[in-house]
Amino acid sequence: MQLRNRKLMQNALILPILITFLISGCASTKQLEIFTKEVERMPLDLELPPVETLEQVNLIIVTSENQEEVFAKMKEQNIDPVIFGYSDEDWELVTKNNVRMRNQIIKLRAIIEAYKEYYEPEEQEGKSNMFDIPESEFEPKKLKKDD
Repeated sequence: MQLRNRKLMQNALILPILITFLISGCASTKQLEIFTKEVERMPLDLELPPVETLEQVNLIIVTSENQEEVFAKMKEQNIDPVIFGYSDEDWELVTKNNVRMRNQIIKLRAIIEAYKEYYEPEEQEGKSNMFDIPESEFEPKKLKKDD
């Protein structure tokens, strides 16, 4: 019985102390202060890819009427008389694919320029273009029968 009274006494003393700590901890809250600081943008340090110089390709149109003449000219110029050809439909697909690749390159170049302008605006103000290439060269082209 004495043990039971002792536990009740301990609980009676500990419980008010715990309640006091809990209430006092909640009553004194500090006001949260928020400081905003503009973070300086890191330089992108990304160069535009150089414009590729493509090799000149000579196209020879071979038909059933001029095939002998074409092969004779090739033999005169010491060129092996071997021809890799496309049908007219396949050639149209090749040119469409080239236009699509060119347009994709133009889009990617515009994205790189936009990122550079965002990350390095003060450096880009005096520069209209990194290369001396007219802007008309980088306008997307369209085919008449583009899908």
